[in-house]
This record gives sequence, C-alpha cells and structure tokens, in this order.
Amino acid sequence: MARRLPRIRLVDVVSHGYIWLCLLVFVTPFVVLVGYTLTATGGTSTAGNFQFVFGSFLDNLKWSLLISGATLVGNVLLALPAAYGLIRYPVPLKRLLFTAVTLPLYVPGAVIGLSLLLTYYFTYHLATSVFGLIFAMMICTFPLMLTPIVVAMKDLPIVFEEASECLGATRWQTFHRVVLPLIGPGVSAGLMLTFIIVFNEYLVTLFVHPNDITTAPLRVFNVVKTAGLAPSTTALAVVMQVISLAAILIFFRMFGTRYFKGTYLI
Repeated sequence: MARRLPRIRLVDVVSHGYIWLCLLVFVTPFVVLVGYTLTATGGTSTAGNFQFVFGSFLDNLKWSLLISGATLVGNVLLALPAAYGLIRYPVPLKRLLFTAVTLPLYVPGAVIGLSLLLTYYFTYHLATSVFGLIFAMMICTFPLMLTPIVVAMKDLPIVFEEASECLGATRWQTFHRVVLPLIGPGVSAGLMLTFIIVFNEYLVTLFVHPNDITTAPLRVFNVVKTAGLAPSTTALAVVMQVISLAAILIFFRMFGTRYFKGTYLI
C-alpha cells in the first residue's frame, strides 16, 4: 500500500500539470491581447483605446449585434418545427436528411462564402443586401440551432403531449404551453451557439456583406490588414471577447451542459 501511494500522487501531479499546461497554451493568446490593449502607444492612453470602440467602432458592434439577433430569430422559427417533425413524425430517410441539413458544419467557410456569392448573383439576387448577409449566417449556423433542439425533443417523453391533448388542448396549445417550456434549455443552447458563431464570424461575411455594412470582426480584419495591429483595434477584439464570454457564462449558469451531449436521432 505504501508503494502505491507515491505512484498515485505522481499520476495526480502529472495530470494536474498537463491540465495547467493546456490552460496556459490556450489562454495565453487572449491574455497577450488584453495586455497589448492596455498599453499606451503613439500618445494614446489605455482609456483612449477603448474610446475608439464606443466611437468609430460602435456602428460595427451595432451591426454585429443586429445581424446576430436577426439570425437567432430566423433560426428559431425554422429549427423548432424542423426538430419537432424529425422526432415526432416518421420522416423518410431522416438520418440522411439530418446529415444534409448539418452539412455546413463540415464545409470550409471560404467554400460556403464563394457558393453563396455565386448563388446570390445568379439565383436569388441578394448580393449587397443585408438580408443576404442574414441568410448566409442562418445557413452557417442552422445546424447549431437544430441539433440541441433535436436532442431536447428526443429526451422529452411523448406522454406529456398525449396527456395535454387528452385534457382538451389543441396541438398548438400543447406545443407552446407544454413542449416549448420543456425543451427551453435545448433552445437556449442553440441560441448561445448561434450567437457566438455569428457575432464573431468574418470569413463568410467577407464574401457576401453589403459595401455599406461592416461587422465588428470584419472591421478588425480590415484594419489589421491595412493599418497593422494597433491597441485601439485590439480593444475592439477585447470587447468582442467580453460579450462572447458573458453570453457563455450566462448560459452555463442557467442551463449547464445537458443539451450539448446525447444522440441526435432515433
């Protein structure tokens, strides 16, 4: 017993050291970014760096939040009936259909952007339109909205709906009074994932955004490409990190990780 104890302690030390090493590797870039933002260069103070964010960069943040909000609304309206139909009805080839719907998760962003650009010019005529940008974000993130709702629907026993209908409720009343509240955490998981991706996405936006609309991530990319890395630009990146981190913390505080795991379809 005495011989095994040092081995167990050694394993614990190595395991904890590995965890802290991984944490250091992944967190260091963000710490360096914050540190560079707090530096004063070219006569600009630390407070001045953040004043740029709420000055010249404020419109970019507003557009990012507006595009994210519109994408969330559109994805929810499409994902709720789609998830309900996939789980509650005998849809032919549902596994193949689900795989096709989630295809944007496995396609590079540059490929999606180029294909959307060609589609907008020759089919939908949505080029240089804000609706085209919102539609592009919906295509990229719809699987992230659909999957947690599908998991939540699969975990919800059908007896709740049967009991509601036996008590005289219509299908619509059953859905919005019984089903929707019970799958709420799954919907919230989809909302959180979609918001994080859309709010920070720039590659697809680079292909399809209108000339008069520049989101915050795209502004960071353009400024760094044309004027180099400045503390005022990194301040915008830090503000975006804080907004994304706040959304993640709020979600995990309220719902945890339940709807990020599990099988998808029967």
